Amino acid sequence: MQKKSFSDFREKAEHGDALLPVNYYCCHIPESYRNLTLHWHEEVEITYIEEGCANYTVNFEAFSVQKGDLLFLSPQILHGATESPGCTMTSHSLVFHLHYLGSLAPDICTVKYLNPILDGKCRFTTIIHPDHPGYPEMKKSFLDACAVFQKREITYELRMKALLFALFSDMYTFGCVEKSSAENTNLHAEERMKKILTYIQSNYMENLSIRELAGVCHFSETYFMNFFHKYAGTTCVDYINRYRLSKAAASLVETDTPVMEIALEHGFRNISYFNKLFKKQFGCTPREYRKNTAALTVSTVHPLKTAPARPDSG
Repeated sequence: MQKKSFSDFREKAEHGDALLPVNYYCCHIPESYRNLTLHWHEEVEITYIEEGCANYTVNFEAFSVQKGDLLFLSPQILHGATESPGCTMTSHSLVFHLHYLGSLAPDICTVKYLNPILDGKCRFTTIIHPDHPGYPEMKKSFLDACAVFQKREITYELRMKALLFALFSDMYTFGCVEKSSAENTNLHAEERMKKILTYIQSNYMENLSIRELAGVCHFSETYFMNFFHKYAGTTCVDYINRYRLSKAAASLVETDTPVMEIALEHGFRNISYFNKLFKKQFGCTPREYRKNTAALTVSTVHPLKTAPARPDSG
């Protein structure tokens, strides 16, 4: 299989379509995912935590989200999530491209408010807690937008856009959009991590070696392993295994392919090792996972997360 370069990689998960690049998702921990591998996408992602708690990593910073929190993820920003031990979570998310709000049109709103976010010159405040002065307005606009999208009544596309514009207006008004102030070291690390993760996600089916991955950024093997653990928060081997498992879990739900074939197709050469890792990750065997999730509705599961119906699709 031909290796793909950084510029070739695009996230496979599609959020809406070209005319309406927006989608709504509901996630439940642990049913929807236990570990969301570090990744990024071109769209804005906004999440409301309805119940429970979870741990997030956003641009190499660790956050704990609680009931009532609003989580704002800027385009292109690295992020991942893990369950908080002993804690469940229910969340609601909207994922949309800024093109939906007219970022391609050269007007004052685009130049002043949308493009700085799209270009990475400005980024959202990551978490808005319920005690924030702008929280009531932002929460209302967001939940109203979720409801409008789900009901899809006449002119819902216009109402969705109006509500998202209102949300952006409140975010600017209450100081929740700030100029990017990351140090050059972090910016370089972010780009290198994206390059490494892109390579892994494009070639995870193959037998990847540390030497091969270190060569992506011209690192020594020792420096690469330390670099990856520092910025990803886990070892490279663990990351690759979790990513492979998430892709394999998607195939279990979406296809009738035998378990052994799925393991081989997703980079596992030893079926016993695959079964062992799968049970550790999802709390059940691959066959049990397929059986238990067969009746779940796929329309409300986040395609970026390791969910029963449609796990992490990169």
